[in-house]
Amino acid sequence: MSTKPAFSFSTNPSTNVTVSPFWVKPASKSSDAKKIIKQVWKWFKLAFLAFMMIMGLWGCFQTMWDGTVSTNSTIGSGLEFGFPFGQTGDWRYDLSASIGQQYHTFSQWTMAYGPFYAIFVFPGATLVQNLMYSLNNWRGGMNALLAIFVLLLIIRILSITVTLRSTLQNEKMTEVQGKISEINAKYKDLKDMASKQKKQQETMEIYKKYNIKPFAAFEQMFITLPIFLIVYRVVTILRPLKATSLFGIWSFGVTPLSQIFSSEFTHMGWTFIFFLLLVIPAQFLSMKLPQRWAKQRNRNAMATSDKGNKQQKRMRLFQTIFSGVMGFIVAFSAVGVGVYWFLNSLFSLGQSYLMHVIILRNRRKGGKLESRLKSLGLD
Repeated sequence: MSTKPAFSFSTNPSTNVTVSPFWVKPASKSSDAKKIIKQVWKWFKLAFLAFMMIMGLWGCFQTMWDGTVSTNSTIGSGLEFGFPFGQTGDWRYDLSASIGQQYHTFSQWTMAYGPFYAIFVFPGATLVQNLMYSLNNWRGGMNALLAIFVLLLIIRILSITVTLRSTLQNEKMTEVQGKISEINAKYKDLKDMASKQKKQQETMEIYKKYNIKPFAAFEQMFITLPIFLIVYRVVTILRPLKATSLFGIWSFGVTPLSQIFSSEFTHMGWTFIFFLLLVIPAQFLSMKLPQRWAKQRNRNAMATSDKGNKQQKRMRLFQTIFSGVMGFIVAFSAVGVGVYWFLNSLFSLGQSYLMHVIILRNRRKGGKLESRLKSLGLD
């Protein structure tokens, strides 16, 4: 007795070509091409993020151990970036003619100070320097403020893709936190291997259903360190910034605590207290307000398990400690670094609020933004 197959392929007698059923679609070359492009893009992103992280670590360790790139707030000391001696005739922009053991000049593209300074610091320092010099008739250091603002704006625009992707992934993780907490509670007291595998399987099904890529939320971390170091080094080595006095009160080349605890306190040192009262709260708000906005967006998706609540408490504790460390760094760093942190905090607040508005509008429109990002490979 023969068994008839569920379906069979027929052959067109006139052409002797095998024809498959209409619901069986032939392999598409374009889909294969898309898969290849997607894989290439994936590996390119991984290579790029790894490169950025390596460069960030390179710059960090080089700053700590390489004396040729050491920071010194005194003009004519440490590593300085500026125009070659005599180019402008302005001592604030032209580097000194003599080079001592404690003084190193950086006025043109060179690999002498390593790839971090050649690839990242040089373009940023050149931009800020030329902007400041073209607006050197501005009073009160406003040309310096504008130049740092433009540098930060360009960096934010270049990194907007990673920032947007990371923010949306964090948002998705928050939205499904309640479901993840239910799974955790379901397998709370089950420690056998089969239960652990089942728990992992159910968790991955949630991630797949909502198109969540857990590690994508951490992509921003790989470019945060390099960005901070780039701007930090631009601010600390640029000669015209060292010579700038913001509003005629706060010199970019001094540290706030050195002025507060000095004989200059009764003269102008006390004004640096107000400087710290501007910068440190701005940094604190740039971390706390986005949390509040996220909580408003996801009131129905908060973690309900003990594990989820403990994770949130640890996160809040970490952010509080981080804010304290940043305040400590600002107090002991040059005023120029504090100005950078203040402007960066304003950028972060503006970007977070913009994302807050975009996400709320996207939900009202049925997720069109996410669909668009997915079509671009940014989901």
